[in-house]
Amino acid sequence: MKRRTLRGQVDQVLTVKRLIMDDGRLTSGYRVLEFHVWPNLDGNDLVTGVLGLDYDMDSTANAADNRQIAWAMGSVDATGNNLGGQKWTVIDPDHIVIQDLYIICNADVPTNYMIVIEPVELSNDESIIALIKERSQDDLR
Repeated sequence: MKRRTLRGQVDQVLTVKRLIMDDGRLTSGYRVLEFHVWPNLDGNDLVTGVLGLDYDMDSTANAADNRQIAWAMGSVDATGNNLGGQKWTVIDPDHIVIQDLYIICNADVPTNYMIVIEPVELSNDESIIALIKERSQDDLR
């Protein structure tokens, strides 16, 4: 299947941005292949980002939170050069996104993001498992 790219900017610190992915079909989803964050090119800045499946997730990287599926950090100087190799991305490969994605960034400047996704078709059973994995076990209200 064809890969797709989602990109944009989170303008404010610790503001959750919703990326609408839900097409109304429970048997279609997306696998996150890449997740990148970087600051605007206005100075020496370091940014971190969390990609997840719920608007109510923590803003810091927490692998114990099932709602978080990817984490990234990036830094650039005013000319766009990477600062000392400070860049990393970790993506949980076992998550399929059926509903929506949420991104939250922890930085003092607006943060750019790019997410590469791949559409996947699921059976009914796979869809149920993916929906269960989209919820943190202590998140049910």
